[in-house]
Amino acid sequence: MSAPKKVGADEAIQAGVSLADQPREAMGPLEPLVTPVGDDLRLAWPGHRVTLDLSHLHEGREGITAELLVTSAIHGEIHWGRLNLLSGPARTTLVKTLERAAPIAPWALVLERACRLTALHVREGAPVVCLMPRRAPVTRHLISKLVLAGQTNVLFGDGDSGKSLTALALMVAAGAPCDLPAGLTPTGDEPVRGLYLDYEGCQEDHEDRLANLLDSLGLTEAPPILYRQMVRPLADEAAFLRAQISQHRIGFVIVDSLAPACGPEPEGADAAVRTFTALRSFGAVTRLVVAHVSHASAAQRTGPAKPFGSIFNFNLARNMWEVRRAEDPGPGTLVQGLYHRKFNAGERQPPFGLRFTFSEDSITLQAHDMGQEPDLVARASVSQRLLAALRSGAFTTAELAGQVGASELTVRRALERLREKELVVSLPDTKPMRWGLASRA
Repeated sequence: MSAPKKVGADEAIQAGVSLADQPREAMGPLEPLVTPVGDDLRLAWPGHRVTLDLSHLHEGREGITAELLVTSAIHGEIHWGRLNLLSGPARTTLVKTLERAAPIAPWALVLERACRLTALHVREGAPVVCLMPRRAPVTRHLISKLVLAGQTNVLFGDGDSGKSLTALALMVAAGAPCDLPAGLTPTGDEPVRGLYLDYEGCQEDHEDRLANLLDSLGLTEAPPILYRQMVRPLADEAAFLRAQISQHRIGFVIVDSLAPACGPEPEGADAAVRTFTALRSFGAVTRLVVAHVSHASAAQRTGPAKPFGSIFNFNLARNMWEVRRAEDPGPGTLVQGLYHRKFNAGERQPPFGLRFTFSEDSITLQAHDMGQEPDLVARASVSQRLLAALRSGAFTTAELAGQVGASELTVRRALERLREKELVVSLPDTKPMRWGLASRA
């Protein structure tokens, strides 16, 4: 077996790796073990049994400031305060304080090295790389069809449409992992740790829903889901959340919901851009944002809706699904139609239905035929409505126009596109000509 590669602290920071597994002789007597925790940095000197934690890092006109916590395995917490890392006098003053409190390490050298490595960490950013011509891998979902892995997904709909419940069910599926109805299947075999950021509900409500979902899915143990009640805008909390994502190895983040996460004036472009940039800063984890519909969309009866707020809420999402609730599904039942409104990684999926059935101690989730709900079918595209209508038989262009509520010209063009995709066929020997589903539809 070959010996592990020797990496110095500067190289480790620049490469974004930890020195925890490096051979001790590679690091020199004063080289620390360096562990990034989100935006924060932990530096440990095992020989002196001393650790420095630097958090809330900020670079401004006056230099780079950090909240510094110095601890010792022998003395416990030695010092806590804010330090300007680039200020020589500030470092000299702190060294004297540490020498008086615990003369157990060469504090001047330790602090100089810590400040230098932290400055590199703050200024590192993403590396500049060579763009190479290579084929992209097959699109990977965290939950097949519905949640794109490692990207920002949006699930939006009107109030009381079951968005939060659906989001929690998806997090349970990823965390167990276990299959949900309607082809909603986790793509990996390992549990994915979840973090639910809640701007609307409370912990008790989500825990009750979680218990009921686990019971109906036959799960005896809860998946690894962390929860945090949120108040401040997401952009203001991003640094703390990045540290939590790193510390707890989070793979799936849900933000519920977008408008309060944007903060004041959530309809503005600046609020949307700041929020989606904060989501992007979480790195390779999968993000699912729950959002509401715009006021105009909530009133319309047919066609696709738009999420509330700036157009950037639509433009910056990589994958977007609209949720609609059926008007009269029956007592103790919630029926949803889900419509794929945007996808930056390939072809959009056809709409599908879900049914939640509520009892005293369980929430049962099943697939549902949207064709049984005329108000849900009306939200689909013309092509999707045509396919739904043709499932009940063969019809002329005029009959289909009446059924889907579109002009004959629009229907004829949509049918021609569907015929090119081999989803519909024109039936021979019929006058007037009738259309039917192809065998692959």
